[in-house]
Amino acid sequence: MNNRWHRVPTVFVDDVRPGWSEFVYCKGCGIRLDGHPRHHERRTAVTVMMCESCRNLHSHQLVPTPGSPSFCYRCGEPDAVFVEKGFSPATYRICPRCLPDRAARYRAGNFAVPKIVPEEVKTEVPSK
Repeated sequence: MNNRWHRVPTVFVDDVRPGWSEFVYCKGCGIRLDGHPRHHERRTAVTVMMCESCRNLHSHQLVPTPGSPSFCYRCGEPDAVFVEKGFSPATYRICPRCLPDRAARYRAGNFAVPKIVPEEVKTEVPSK
């Protein structure tokens, strides 16, 4: 039995806008963040996800204050907010444009992590 957490790959919807893979958007207001590439040359941690005015307004580099609207870092559209019920509720901000399947699951109240079904292992039977 393996108790290790398995990362669920995020599958985004294709974006047809020209240059979509070259830039990102502010989490606080949705405007394009010039000078912040989508992909860095080296795998580095993102240190800024909001424009300067939103960083000043929310006193944070990455996300708006709780209760404030947020926008998709990938496309700039407003995020949908989902709150998981329970003893220790979690709040999820999901972009319905980029992650429509996840948004639909959360809208239906299904917050469970989908089980990853491993691909069928193909074994060849040696011919005699």
